[in-house]
Amino acid sequence: MIGLWDWFINLSDINKIAFGGLFLTGLGMACAGIYFLFKSFSKNKTHDLIKSTPEEVAIKLASSSNDNRDRLLDATQSLQSKDEEIRALEDVVEGLRELEKHDETAELAQEAEREFVAGNSDKAKEIFRKIAEYKLIKSKETDAKAQVEKIESAQAYRRLGALAFRNDTQEALEAYQNSVELDPNNANGWNQLGHLLSILGQLSDASKAYNEVLKIGESTSDIKLKAVAYSHLGIIRQIKGDLDGGEAFYLKALKINKELGFKDGIAGNYYHLGVIHKIKGDLDGAEAFYIKALKIDKKIGCKASMAADYGSLGVIRKTKGDLDGAGAFYLKAFEINKELGCKEGMAVDYANLGVILTIQGDLDGAEILYLKALEINKEFGRKEGMAADYGNLGAIRQAQGDYVAAEYFCLKALEIDKELCCKEGMAIRYGHLGTIRQTQGDCVAAEYFCRKALETDKELGRKEGMAIQYCRLGLIRQIQGDFDGAEELLIESLGLYKEVGVPTMIEQVQGFLSNLFSK
Repeated sequence: MIGLWDWFINLSDINKIAFGGLFLTGLGMACAGIYFLFKSFSKNKTHDLIKSTPEEVAIKLASSSNDNRDRLLDATQSLQSKDEEIRALEDVVEGLRELEKHDETAELAQEAEREFVAGNSDKAKEIFRKIAEYKLIKSKETDAKAQVEKIESAQAYRRLGALAFRNDTQEALEAYQNSVELDPNNANGWNQLGHLLSILGQLSDASKAYNEVLKIGESTSDIKLKAVAYSHLGIIRQIKGDLDGGEAFYLKALKINKELGFKDGIAGNYYHLGVIHKIKGDLDGAEAFYIKALKIDKKIGCKASMAADYGSLGVIRKTKGDLDGAGAFYLKAFEINKELGCKEGMAVDYANLGVILTIQGDLDGAEILYLKALEINKEFGRKEGMAADYGNLGAIRQAQGDYVAAEYFCLKALEIDKELCCKEGMAIRYGHLGTIRQTQGDCVAAEYFCRKALETDKELGRKEGMAIQYCRLGLIRQIQGDFDGAEELLIESLGLYKEVGVPTMIEQVQGFLSNLFSK
């Protein structure tokens, strides 16, 4: 099979920038996720788990989850969210063990816990559903204890929501909504509701829930709670493409976490600030934040976050053209995720290593890795990962000259990105569709898609993406004979690449400008 580099050298100028630009951006966002997952456990360990503390059980349950719920974009995954999920499951176990102390509920609660840690939460859900409904009825029977009964009902609904969150988002949503209605001053209820609404793509409602958390933090002078709210509000702003707004919230959270000396929170804020700077095209700034996060994560021994840090540093190295450095970071991330049994993290690593193989010309090897990543992402219902995998498979098909299949995969990716409101992903897919159409000689459609990509990148303030689209549009103008227009667009692209700091692309665009009027 022809090597990718040989194939690349024989391309026209516009196809070179099209294909090269595609791989500069295609997986950048995929590695940005923070994962906090541990080795899964087998059912034959049930006896040991019953002897474990509620926290130990919760951690293992969170890591073993094999549900099909949709997740947020990798770029917005929060270690804090995973910690909060673990605490919610810990509360479930504590609730069951409290019931085990009473003769009338001991046997039923023990059986529910055994089945829960073995992977079946039906009996535990039924227990908390009945408690919630019973306490709600009791609250209407007497005024003296009405408020206490409501709070206990809300607690049972939160526990039911935590259980249902793993496999039935609608049941979880109803439970969390009931909990905040009964106990509107409980921050955990609003926080859990916000996470679920985010996952369901209901970002405006999620933002309202997190703002309730913020109000409770302000009214109780709980600054740690305020930091939690700021972090999640930053994620919502980032998803919506408001990078400045997202950064402002992360900085507010960072200030509080520094005051509290809360290292986990500081590392998470540094990481997300790195994501913001990466999207904006400030590669050096992003790298500095990722290194700060990595330093703290190493100190506190948080391996899962270290894997995410290494992966994101690999993306920076790849974008700067340092494939050896990128590959080294990706392998470090993969080794940690494999050690932790973190399949979701491994999927990101497979995809990133696939990009390296693609650039090196091993299309068959890259395709194997992309398919491995896709298999895992489908297993976990990780739509943002699936979108990236479909996009990469489309790039492979384009390199092989199968443009019909390339467009098919790209459209599948775009459909998911739209569903998730992932503007960065949408920009990448529009640009990819533009290259596919241009390669087929359809310059009108190519320009349409590239301009849609440029419009989205401008909205995000994503300089790297803007540089790619200006260059693509410039080369389209050159094909159409508009050399002055081509020069203007290429100069715009060159300036942006210099700001971002991508030497390989600076050299390439300078070459296009030098050859512009000689052809």
